[in-house]
Amino acid sequence: MIMTRKVRFFSHKNLMVRTTVHFFLKVKNYQSDYFMQTWTSALLEIIPSLNTKEYRIFDKYRPGTDTYLVPSSDKQDLLFHLPLVIRTGILDGISLPLSSSPGALHAIIEYIKKASINSPNIGHLYGRETGNMSRYSVNIEPCTIAHSPSMIGSNLWRPDDQNMVIPEGIRLSIRGAIPYLPLTTQNINSVSSTLSAYIESMADFVCHVPPVRIRKDWEATTDQQHLRSDLHNRGLICFIGDGTRPARSYTRHRSWFRVAGPKEGVHIPFSCPKELDPVEVCLQGSNRTITGLGIRKGEILAITGSNAEGKSTLLQAIQAGEDDHAPGDGREELVTIPGGVAPDATGVELKGSDLKPFFSYLPPGMSGNPSSAFGQGSGSASMASRISDALRKRSPYIIIDEDRAAQNLMVPCYMSSSKVRSLATLIREDREWLFGSTLIIAGSGMELLVAQADRIVRLCNHEAKAQSVTLYRDGLQKHYESLQAMVMEKRSGEGDIYK
Repeated sequence: MIMTRKVRFFSHKNLMVRTTVHFFLKVKNYQSDYFMQTWTSALLEIIPSLNTKEYRIFDKYRPGTDTYLVPSSDKQDLLFHLPLVIRTGILDGISLPLSSSPGALHAIIEYIKKASINSPNIGHLYGRETGNMSRYSVNIEPCTIAHSPSMIGSNLWRPDDQNMVIPEGIRLSIRGAIPYLPLTTQNINSVSSTLSAYIESMADFVCHVPPVRIRKDWEATTDQQHLRSDLHNRGLICFIGDGTRPARSYTRHRSWFRVAGPKEGVHIPFSCPKELDPVEVCLQGSNRTITGLGIRKGEILAITGSNAEGKSTLLQAIQAGEDDHAPGDGREELVTIPGGVAPDATGVELKGSDLKPFFSYLPPGMSGNPSSAFGQGSGSASMASRISDALRKRSPYIIIDEDRAAQNLMVPCYMSSSKVRSLATLIREDREWLFGSTLIIAGSGMELLVAQADRIVRLCNHEAKAQSVTLYRDGLQKHYESLQAMVMEKRSGEGDIYK
């Protein structure tokens, strides 16, 4: 077949030249060699045969994006991905909000993952017949995130905008791998049969997920979403339910705290001390009443304790409270309003960054002025920029983790310039400078910053204790007095070589 098209070319003098370009497309049938034919194009011809009354491929599929069948880089396997719509009434008997239905879908997906281990028909999910199962183990990696406003854990199979409940039933982005086959008519028929059996088994497993499990996960998501939306009315930015288990266990595919699963073994749950005024809430989905710690709008909350007590872990759990977690995650009764930040001291290139009121001058090597600084920022300058930016945007909460902070910007230091003001100094002089943002601090060495807190949680043997602010300040003063002797003491034979 010969295709002809006229193409216009323009020279630098805008002189138009017309020419005719002939495009030749050689088309051959499946019995001969495949010119311009790929497994993905063959898949598009297979798709109509995969549709039944019970399930079908999503009408608006996107070839090469959410719909593909491609060889692995070493041509050992064929990787496939298809958007499948399953017509099922399994959710009909559950009268819960559609907005929290990702919880129900989470139960379905996790059920399929576990079932695939012992089911040959859906073992293609992790490439059971390929001999390269470790490559595709991410497809069956457990995930305890039911829903997240962020695109986290995108490598995991979990509820998202491609896996959701729709009016017709449920939509799943099914994926997997099968052994590689050359592109022939016979092999196309073989792959078609394999995919058909796989989809049929997948749809069958979906219809046999225990309704009790679906309801439980759906209720948990409803609980979290309703409670999170109610935090504003309660004057809170976060609620940490009693029994919360914040510690995480990391794997090859879940190496970040937001997506990591619960820690195995000994795991001490959080419990709000009565001195910190526990908050009682009623959960809308499960109709239960629970208690916990409410972190208030505009307050300064400090979490302190000795080394390795779980301070950073608790901060991470607070950040992860923006996500909805499945039962068993350990954080399903901890919710946080979105929009918080956790500035750190990682050096970045500053481009018109606001360093005020921390810096009243610019360090050497930078240009501009403290209100609009340019150049490579030091740890303290970069952190100052991040905090100022968070306050400008009126972030609901700001998290300061001692392990990632610039200490010389957090508390006043003897050797610091008088032109640099610490966070502790700024808060003590003008609390309104925070513009109503909640400040959550964790550390044991930033005592002068912790001393500015409204409430203090002390972690001791991983258990939460209430620490009186007044007693903390009194103890800190005595501690500094005891250090005076260390400063003034002169050891035998010691001299000042610079005097």
